[in-house]
Amino acid sequence: MPLAARDCSNEGARACEALVSAGLGDQVLAVADAAYEARLESWWSSSSRLRPACIVRPNNAQDVGKIVSVLGQNTTENFAVRSGGHSHWAGGNNIDGGVTIDLGYLKATKYNTETGIASIEPASRWGDAFLTLEMSGVAVPGGRDGNVGIDGSIVNANKDSHPDLLKALKGGWGNFGIVTRFDLETFPSKPLWGGIRASEKSHTAAVGAAMVNFTANYHKNPEAAYLINFTYNPGMSPDILVAQVVVDTSGKEAPPAFDQALAVPELFNEIKVRSMGNMSNDYLLPPSLHNVWFTLTFKNDERVIQKSAELHEKLVAEMLETVPTNELGTQNLFQPIPKFFAEIGESRGGNVLGLDQVEGDSLMWLLACTVTKPEHETLLHEKGLEMKAAVEEFANSIDALRPWVYINYADPTQDPISSYGEGNVEFLQRVSAKYDPIGMFQRRMRSGFKLPTAAN
Repeated sequence: MPLAARDCSNEGARACEALVSAGLGDQVLAVADAAYEARLESWWSSSSRLRPACIVRPNNAQDVGKIVSVLGQNTTENFAVRSGGHSHWAGGNNIDGGVTIDLGYLKATKYNTETGIASIEPASRWGDAFLTLEMSGVAVPGGRDGNVGIDGSIVNANKDSHPDLLKALKGGWGNFGIVTRFDLETFPSKPLWGGIRASEKSHTAAVGAAMVNFTANYHKNPEAAYLINFTYNPGMSPDILVAQVVVDTSGKEAPPAFDQALAVPELFNEIKVRSMGNMSNDYLLPPSLHNVWFTLTFKNDERVIQKSAELHEKLVAEMLETVPTNELGTQNLFQPIPKFFAEIGESRGGNVLGLDQVEGDSLMWLLACTVTKPEHETLLHEKGLEMKAAVEEFANSIDALRPWVYINYADPTQDPISSYGEGNVEFLQRVSAKYDPIGMFQRRMRSGFKLPTAAN
C-alpha cells in the first residue's frame, strides 16, 4: 500500500516518505497498518508505547546505516531508537510523531569457537542470549561494539579501533550512533546456586544489616551476588514483604558469604541450582504495565535502608487510597556497588560512569513501581518523586548521599550523565563532536538521556 494511503501523520510524513523512496518501504510500518498496532504492543512498558508517525524495522546493520543516512540527509524530523524494547519511561526508546527505528529483527546471538567471542545483536534478550551460549558451554560478562555513525557508515569500536568511541559507549547511551552488534569475551558457563527468599517486613532491620555486612565484605566473595527488595506484590501477599536474592556464581550451595542473610526467618524460598539462562527467564518483570522508576546511590549505611523501608510503606498506603489493591506493584530495592567494581572497570579499559570517583562501598537504590491503568501513572510518579526527595534529604542529612545515578534505572527528571563527573562529561562531549559533528544524535534522536550541554 502506498505510504500516502497509509496516512503517515503530518509531523513525520516527510521522513516516512523519504524512507519509502529510498527503497525501505517493506520495512516501514505506518499508523494505518495493522502491524503497527501489534508492534506497539511489543514495547515492554505501557509507559513507552508512544505513537511515532512510522516504525522502520531494519533487517541488518546495512539497513540501519541506510536508514540513518536517509534521515540525516533528506529530512529534519526527529527519531528514536528501540533495541530490546525494555525501557521503562516514555521517551526512553520511542517517540510521538517522528520515526522510531526498531531494531527488533537484530536479535541473533552467535559464538565463534576459534576466537572465543560471542556476537550479540542489540535486540537480543539476555535470557535468550545466555541459553544460546550455554549450548556451547560459555557465558559472557561484557565487550565491544559495532556502531553506525551519522553518515550511515559502520565502524568497529574496540581497544584497537576507535577506542575513544568504545569507552564513550560504556555509559554514554545512544549519543554517538546506533550499536548493531556487541562482541563479547566469553568464559566457561556453569550452574549457579541461588534464587529468592521472602520474609515478613518485621525482619527489615536484620535484612538491612545483612546487606551492609555483605557489601563491606564483597571483595572477599566476588563470586556472590546479593540484593534486598521491600515489595508490595498482592499476588504474593496482602502485606509488604522483604525479599532477598542470593546467588553464588560458582555453584556453591549456601556459602558463608550468605550466613547472615540466610539466618533471617523466611516465609518461602525459590533457591536452587540452575543455569544463568534459566535464572534470567525465571524472574522476568511483567509486561504491559505503567512504570515509574527512581534511583539514587548511598553510602553503605543501614539507616538509609531503614528510612527507605518506612517511606516505602507510606507510599504504598497512600497509593492504595486510590488504586485497587490488585493494580499496584512496588519494589524498593538495594544492591551493592562495592569499590572494587570500579577497579575492575578501569582494568578492562575504563568507562565513563565515574564510579571510580565515588568514595568507598555504596548501595544503589531503586524504586520501581507499576500501575495497571494509565490514569494512575501521574499519581504514582508524584508519590515516587516525593519518596525519592525524602530519602535523598535524609541521606544527605547523615552524610550518606552519593552523587552517582545509574542511567538504566533513572527517571527522566533525573540527570544521570552529569553524575559521571565533569571530566567524563567533557570526554563524552569531545567524542560526540568527533563522531557526530552536526549533533544528529544529540538534537534529533530524542530517545534516551542526552549529554548535558545538548539536552535541548
